[in-house]
Amino acid sequence: MRFRTILSLATLFLTCFTIAVWSQPATAQTASGGAAPAAEHKSVSGRISSVGDATFAVEIVKENKAKQTLQFLVDDTTKVDGKLAVGAQAMVEYRSDGGNNLALHVVVTPSSGILPY
Repeated sequence: MRFRTILSLATLFLTCFTIAVWSQPATAQTASGGAAPAAEHKSVSGRISSVGDATFAVEIVKENKAKQTLQFLVDDTTKVDGKLAVGAQAMVEYRSDGGNNLALHVVVTPSSGILPY
């Protein structure tokens, strides 16, 4: 009787283990293979030059004193710390998606330079 119980439990354990291994998603099993690279996150810092409904623009100054304006899209997943306002300093973490810059995290410092906390 004792031998049957041990044998039954061992069989049950091996069956559960086999099902768990086989039920892993195919992408997890082939991740080391030819999986597509993850989107690269970038960040910039500068002064906000315009704010729209679902967009805003940041003016950055490069090393050679040339100014460049970058447009960013804002969606439901974008985390914004502070209030987007023209003239405020902002640090933006973003990713490029099909020619558009999608903002992931925005930290806004008011134009007065005083943190809102």
